[in-house]
Amino acid sequence: MKRLLIIILLFLIAGLSLAQNNDVLLDYRLRKVFYNGNSSFKDRQLKRYVDIKPVTTKQAMKRITYRFIKSQAKSLQNYYISEGFLNCSVRDSLIIYEGNKLHLYFNIIENERFMIKQISVEGNTLLSDGEILELLGVKVGEPFRQYIYYNNFKKILGKYSEMGHPFAGIREEYDWGTDLEITLFINEDVAYDVNKITLDGNKTVEDRFISKHFTIKEGTPYNLEKINRTKDRIYEMGAFNSVNIVPTNPDTSEQTLDLDVSVIESKTRRFDLELGTEQGTTKKISSSSLYIQPEWTHKNLFRRAHRFKVGVTYKALIQNNNIENMINSEIAYTVPWLFVLRLPTTFKVYYDRDAYDPFAETTTLDTIINGEIQTEYGINMSSIWRYNRNIYTRFSVSLRNFKSELKTDLDIDITKPFEPQAEISIQSRFDNRDSFIYPTKGWNILLYGGYVLGTDTTLTTTEYFRVDASVNGYIPLARNIVLAGRLEAGKFFDMKSIDALVLYQLGSESTLRGWRKTIGNEYVLPTTTDTIYAGAAKLMANVELRADLIWNFGVNAFLDVGMLDNDFSNMTNWSDYYVNTGFGIYYKTPIGPIRVEFPIILNNPNAGLDRDLDPADKTFWNYINIGLLFAF
Repeated sequence: MKRLLIIILLFLIAGLSLAQNNDVLLDYRLRKVFYNGNSSFKDRQLKRYVDIKPVTTKQAMKRITYRFIKSQAKSLQNYYISEGFLNCSVRDSLIIYEGNKLHLYFNIIENERFMIKQISVEGNTLLSDGEILELLGVKVGEPFRQYIYYNNFKKILGKYSEMGHPFAGIREEYDWGTDLEITLFINEDVAYDVNKITLDGNKTVEDRFISKHFTIKEGTPYNLEKINRTKDRIYEMGAFNSVNIVPTNPDTSEQTLDLDVSVIESKTRRFDLELGTEQGTTKKISSSSLYIQPEWTHKNLFRRAHRFKVGVTYKALIQNNNIENMINSEIAYTVPWLFVLRLPTTFKVYYDRDAYDPFAETTTLDTIINGEIQTEYGINMSSIWRYNRNIYTRFSVSLRNFKSELKTDLDIDITKPFEPQAEISIQSRFDNRDSFIYPTKGWNILLYGGYVLGTDTTLTTTEYFRVDASVNGYIPLARNIVLAGRLEAGKFFDMKSIDALVLYQLGSESTLRGWRKTIGNEYVLPTTTDTIYAGAAKLMANVELRADLIWNFGVNAFLDVGMLDNDFSNMTNWSDYYVNTGFGIYYKTPIGPIRVEFPIILNNPNAGLDRDLDPADKTFWNYINIGLLFAF
């Protein structure tokens, strides 16, 4: 007992000493950071890899401990090694000047730089020298980038696995010197067939409902692509936290191996409470929202990985300085297979209340309090076919009661009845963005088609077809600079009639930032004297340059172009397009950027109609946009 007390006391003393050591710098202020000995790279290049900047407050100094400074010196050294300076060294030093001022020095000894003089490949028959060197990612005459070099060994071996050679290997020899001559010896091994597949780790999901998702079978050639597709399929069942497939027991005489499929099941029942932000395209406009979503889920009904879910989602839709409430509730049942087809299908009963920012003018009122309300409830069946992690297609059929109205300070017109409707839609998406909230590269492409028919001819003659397409692209121009672009087009085809409130609307901080209210043609609602501006045909393009600055701040410059009309007959008439440019500043948070933007109108086809604001209210501050998440 006495020994235990002594050990605990020593730990407390060590912890107190470490805390004091970390807090030693709190009485100082880091004023300057210097780089000495760097002849190959300029200071501004090295600053990209060091996360230490001058600070003036005690709060900011809390993160600048001795340990943190050491880690930044190591980060700088790793950058030099990645650029071929294999024997470099980086040491840090702190010097105190005049009172509490600190100067930090990174003293760099670069030493020699290793360059690639020659790369030879031997032993390869399935892949050519050129294919292997392209996968290797380094070239003759360039610095020996050690990290890229060794990391890309995985790509070469992965390529051999795709060709049925999972046990291929690479050995290397060097003619060592500042001019490296490298020889790669490839052991391609032999191609294997799958002898036996074993499954373990599943305790509640029956084997036969997992093996249905296998795309590789016993007695067939080993194929890495099919194995990866099998992993994705099993994981998409939703009943497992992890899925791993490993080749075992290679028999070189018979050229066979076994596959071990190992899974770890997730909790069968769970309750989730999710809080966050969302950027998405509603039926007409892009929107950002804060949401809270309680949800109860059973992931393994009948031991078949069938899923049952009960959930409610509340969203506060944010459009500039307006906030509107939305609610969605649903009871859903999901099956991984639809009859003999692998089509994860969800059957649900739902209630949905969508709200939109005030986009209407009224002939009797000066203001609209809450804008447009769309309410629907019904039943829905949707099936999803997923080609891979980036590409999917969703098919959906709904029977619903639907109502779309304007809410004014006289409240909703409750005399308008719900309308029974049937809807069939198909949606395909390709999305390989590197981040949903802060994308820096990749594409997000969406294609949509939908047919809506009013099912009670005594109430309505609604019938229309709608198609939409959108392309979002993100290109990194530098380490902290991204060029983002969006192109959208859509068209309603009126077969009998369409409620004007269902048509496209553009405007707000997520579409055309120079307009608070929607552009388009004038529609007078038949049941009221309200007037809205919308269109059956939509064209819109956005270009935005985003640059991250210090302390999580960033700036952006943008150009928005768009038009709404009844068709595309005027699409080549450039004077009919609404055009604005502008600039803004944003602050990056864990839930997404908060941005303030200043649009400048370049062309307004309806400038004389004063749709946006009363002339007396047109001030600089009325056109400032405040948004949550990026516009796209």
